[in-house]
Amino acid sequence: MKNPILHALRCCALLSFLFSFTSYSQNSKPSASKQRSGNGEINQKQADIYVAGACYNENTGRHTAVYWKNGQPVALTDGQTDAEAVSMTVVGNDVYVAGNIGGQAVYWKNGQLTRFSKDEGDYNFASSIAVINGSVYVTGYYRDYGHSTSYKDLAMYWKNGQPVALPVSMEYNSSTGQSGPAFYTSANYIAAIDNDIYIIGNNQSGRVYWKNGEIVKTINELKDVYAIAQLNGNAYAVGKIQIGQPAYWKNGHTERLSSLDGFATCIAVSGSDIYVAGVDDSNGSGYTDDGDVGKCWKNGQLLSNLKGTDFFIYRPLSMAVSGNDVYIVGNAQWGSSTSGRKLLKNGQILALTVIEGSKWAVPNFITSKEGSERKILKQDKVKPEDDIADVPQIIEPQNYAVMDQFPRTTKIAWTPVANSTEYEVIIEYASGCHDFKGPADFSPYISGKTKTKAVTFEGSGACVHRYKIQAINKDKIISATDWFYINYLH
Repeated sequence: MKNPILHALRCCALLSFLFSFTSYSQNSKPSASKQRSGNGEINQKQADIYVAGACYNENTGRHTAVYWKNGQPVALTDGQTDAEAVSMTVVGNDVYVAGNIGGQAVYWKNGQLTRFSKDEGDYNFASSIAVINGSVYVTGYYRDYGHSTSYKDLAMYWKNGQPVALPVSMEYNSSTGQSGPAFYTSANYIAAIDNDIYIIGNNQSGRVYWKNGEIVKTINELKDVYAIAQLNGNAYAVGKIQIGQPAYWKNGHTERLSSLDGFATCIAVSGSDIYVAGVDDSNGSGYTDDGDVGKCWKNGQLLSNLKGTDFFIYRPLSMAVSGNDVYIVGNAQWGSSTSGRKLLKNGQILALTVIEGSKWAVPNFITSKEGSERKILKQDKVKPEDDIADVPQIIEPQNYAVMDQFPRTTKIAWTPVANSTEYEVIIEYASGCHDFKGPADFSPYISGKTKTKAVTFEGSGACVHRYKIQAINKDKIISATDWFYINYLH
């Protein structure tokens, strides 16, 4: 391995580490907070897989709302009225399914139907379902015809069948130069964090979030959030970071998944393995669009591209894992002009069994019994392999900070950890990588231990660096931050 001091001198960087310096070695202790990769020789627990969707009857021209448990279809409607199942959750032995029948939002509990609208002329749409503290929540939108010029679609949720309208976000109108109420909003996803209920939605300008019925700017430090979930006792969110790259968030820490623009849309966990699906700009269009390449990552590393010779998935929507099998429902295209939703199993199209009289099936959503509960408990701590310990919280610099100064003197500061006796700071650099989107091959730069809660160092050249803090108790790593990134322009 390169000697970090000699290499830094070659880069004309003045080292001014204000704590006891130790050279980085290959046998450095790994981060205790990182998830260990699953071993293919270990059989992960098999979970029941549920799919919500519909079957189409060419003779009647109508869809029947259907869900599948481990591939076996269960019809929810009689096929006389166009219907679909769009989301579902399983709590104990109870199966809850949200859907739409003839332009009206509904849900089923163990096959028993609950309608939301009292008037047949009402039009509303269900998109997501969750059971929180024994109450059934369904999100979606309703169509408001109380406007002289045209109707408005406005975000709503139903609690045990009773409607609750959500506040309308204010959006800037470039033609008038003023802000006004959004003319379209929809509530697409719901989950609970401790006693707080979060809803993810969108309007004509982008994503919208509500916390306990009030509009908030975001759910966490991700720029956009597409889904949140509690899986195996940990809190997760997926979306993209401020500079536009796909990422997931776990217990307050963000992990970037690609150096290209894109976003993550769904997540699943099997044992200690974390699976995330989304898209990035691998097709080289230069911006994120619906034609981007679908991706599946495992433990932060690319597992597969979601495309083949006869199809490509450009937008994963939901996913589930059973054992070592990965299932994804997403918008797909097969052929030059044919598109729709397809179910993948380990990257291959999996056809769903249709009910009698139907021609084909349409999957809308997938979950597993162990992964369908969306109640998230407050997570102030992470669990390393042997201990439950606080994780240092970075105070400065911010993640993905751009440093435009020379010399490149940089202070790193963090919050204390109660049980730690000292901290180790590890810094690496990416030679030739001059922005966060470029390919990055990081090399060790400096590592050192200190009993203080701040250090100062000199950056090595005009390139991207990354750093992390490990809390140590008597030579044992008890917790660690994720990597934080810095870009030096000069």
